[in-house]
Amino acid sequence: MEWYILSKRGGDDAIWVEALIQYHPGRGASHVPGQSVPDTWAPMDGSYKQYRYTPGMDLQTAVPFDAAALITAAERGADINEAEGWVRNLDTQAVERQLKTYQSQLESHINRQNGGKSTVGDVLGVKQASIDPLPYLAGSLPYTVRARSQQFSDIPNGQRAQFKYEIYTDQRAANWGESPLVRWQAPTAAVAGKKVTLAWVAASPADQAAIEALIPTPPPGQELDPSQLPIGLSSSIHLKPEIRLDGAPVATGPGLPAGSEPVGAGSFTQYGSPRWDTTTEPLIAGQQTALGLSIQGISQRQLETLKTRMEQTQATLKRAQAAPHNQREALLKDLTGEQLTGDLLTATIWGYFASLQSHGAIAGSQAGVIDLPGLQYGLFHAQVRPNKLYGIVTTGIRFQGLNMDIGHVRSLRWVKDDNPASPINNKPELTANGKTAAQNRWIGYNKGKGKYNSAMEHATPEAFWVDKTQCRHTDSNGQVHNPSQPACSEGISAVKALALAQAQGQRIYTITPSNAATALPKLPVGGEVGAEIRNAIQAGKEVTIHENPITAHGWTGYGYIIVDPETGAGAYLIEGKGNGGNLLFEPDGLKIMRLFGIGAPPTTVDPIEMHSLYDIGTIAVYSAINTLGELWNCYGKQVATVVAIAIAAVAVAFIASFLTSPVGGLQAGVAAALALISTNAAAAKSGRSECAEPQVRLQFQTSPQCTNSNSNVATTYNTQGYVIKGEVAVGVTIAQAESGFAHMLANRDPWIPNKAVPLLESLVSQSLSKIAKLPPYGVSRHGNIPMLSSQKMLGNICYRVDVENQVGTNFKQ
Repeated sequence: MEWYILSKRGGDDAIWVEALIQYHPGRGASHVPGQSVPDTWAPMDGSYKQYRYTPGMDLQTAVPFDAAALITAAERGADINEAEGWVRNLDTQAVERQLKTYQSQLESHINRQNGGKSTVGDVLGVKQASIDPLPYLAGSLPYTVRARSQQFSDIPNGQRAQFKYEIYTDQRAANWGESPLVRWQAPTAAVAGKKVTLAWVAASPADQAAIEALIPTPPPGQELDPSQLPIGLSSSIHLKPEIRLDGAPVATGPGLPAGSEPVGAGSFTQYGSPRWDTTTEPLIAGQQTALGLSIQGISQRQLETLKTRMEQTQATLKRAQAAPHNQREALLKDLTGEQLTGDLLTATIWGYFASLQSHGAIAGSQAGVIDLPGLQYGLFHAQVRPNKLYGIVTTGIRFQGLNMDIGHVRSLRWVKDDNPASPINNKPELTANGKTAAQNRWIGYNKGKGKYNSAMEHATPEAFWVDKTQCRHTDSNGQVHNPSQPACSEGISAVKALALAQAQGQRIYTITPSNAATALPKLPVGGEVGAEIRNAIQAGKEVTIHENPITAHGWTGYGYIIVDPETGAGAYLIEGKGNGGNLLFEPDGLKIMRLFGIGAPPTTVDPIEMHSLYDIGTIAVYSAINTLGELWNCYGKQVATVVAIAIAAVAVAFIASFLTSPVGGLQAGVAAALALISTNAAAAKSGRSECAEPQVRLQFQTSPQCTNSNSNVATTYNTQGYVIKGEVAVGVTIAQAESGFAHMLANRDPWIPNKAVPLLESLVSQSLSKIAKLPPYGVSRHGNIPMLSSQKMLGNICYRVDVENQVGTNFKQ
């Protein structure tokens, strides 16, 4: 196959190919790879397609959002000081009521269309490629080739998009371009969909021995008590950075004391330029990290590959958990820290980018904006905290929790209609600041999407790492779940910190160059945060921040937003950890994962304690896969809910562009942040819904004879049934089926004699064994089995145990 760079009419460059095939006779129809004798180079251009577009519902026109009413409701009873740039005591409950009312109106409208069976495609519109399955190849391209330049047997590196990651000793070395400690570079096509991790491993055998010596040895016959595990590492232990691609090391650096703070720098090539688009972020020696790459989006295939790998690990952990202690070492010998730490951390960061991608499809559709992911990356850390004295690392690191650092988000966005005469642009308030209506719509959308991205920096880790069935929490309807349990761990992000500060009655400042002279002296923020804010204002940016540090969920500090008013793009920051969010909790499984990740072998750290974490993580991956699926084939209330919540969030985002005065912008920005903190969490959850709640029916039956298939064609004498329901977007677990059968046996119908109980127990065991062998598919309306049956004659009666799929079944461990 030969590759060409083709310049089409108008100057746009594209890559096209020519394949050497047997063209005669049959114009390529008879070509058999490896057998045919090629005789012709046939031109092909995969980018040339015709599409059919089906418009979606114009919900903005059908159910207009009253932005002014939201602002009026929010400012009732609020204190506003325009000169000093702050607002206090916004009525967030009124904002919530306005959003819920709007959401209900949208749901009602959607449910009135198409007989209440609108699909997501009906609501958002559909773009489909027109496929013409010709049995032969065309002899030429559908346009005229004016000139040819170079010809290649492979795409040269100079024409490939590249990604590189470097680690420097400190920020100064990164800024000055000094030699990095570690450097790794690869074409984006070679890393797309693959797991990239940054591990810190023992720098020497002595360091490895020191790590293993920290693990206590339990008395013979007793289990290791996770509470006795170390909570950190000494700085006398040296660790070396290792970049891994799908688990295989691709770059290694020198050893550094645990707690050292090097700087990472990730870069993508810029199209048509030799320059790099680079982002730097702080690193800590000993902090295991997933370096999540989103190469113009996250695919379902890469998530499904990760899901399969995690399920295999989960099954190994479960086997080890059930086995005698002296057999566990053999079962766990092939597990590595890369599998345990890398897969869970990667699942979280990929889930984050999948949420952004899904939200962009829904929100962009209704906002009249094209929102596509570009070349992006972010870090998700098993966070550690260096122990410092006067700013100098002294005694190493302490395990702390989880941290998401998303500093390199690039998107391809523009409004679909920039005609000033179009109804969507024909609004005087959209041109009050001297920009066109299309520009203001684009800026408003960028601001709203930024707040969504920030909210997901705390919501995504919560979804992947916190088991809400085991802790107290309040849902979006105000209902308290598990009231007797301790409160669920919660994360912190920039918009959540602002929301918490607002709830405490703090002043929320929005500082611009126009009010900086009055506002900055009133803002009691110093140190690095204060300097960053002042530098941003001098550069023409707008800053939103609360007046005092907050302490919540194990974290203390400021959350703040720095936005470029010319584009709406911004940084959403929490003090001390850059562009991201924290989830500060340390369950036993996470503590074990850290030690296993830095080299403690299965003989010293028993990873079966991580089983519950893998249960939660695997469920979250199922949810992320379904998020990307966009529910195109679903209909009903679930579709109306997810679309309505996302569109409500879009509507709030536009407040910032509708209102252009300093006070109006202040109120709008804060109201949007407060509203999105609740709507986005609900949107993420609703975006993972399926058409109906997954259900399976378990049955005991008797018949005059056993059949030769799973179909019951004989007369049925008796039936005892039991329906189990799974989690929406996740499915039904094997454990639920096992529990359901146990309930049926304990409460068996009178027609089941005692002598039949051992037989039923055996048939139940057979059925569960069959279920366990089923490949765990993603949620499907049709399920992954129609029925599964185990049966046997007892005397002249056939006893049968059935597992019947009813809705959306997805059996898994």
